[in-house]
Amino acid sequence: MQQQRMISYREEEHERGPRDAPEWEIWIHITAVNTALGYRNIAGQPYWQRAPRKQQAKDMVARQVLFALGLSPSDIQ
Repeated sequence: MQQQRMISYREEEHERGPRDAPEWEIWIHITAVNTALGYRNIAGQPYWQRAPRKQQAKDMVARQVLFALGLSPSDIQ
């Protein structure tokens, strides 16, 4: 998304819970949106998800951001 200049964002990741069963919390803070491409302006909004694996949490929050931008489930692979 950022490489295609759709949005700019800052990402945070936090590992929570016990060492034997950590949980990852991923935050995406949207800083800018290219509204000329027809996306909703969600700049200034934070999005987050929590999951047992870091990549799973990243994938979940990325889908959340795409939906917030106005993409439909059929647009997202």
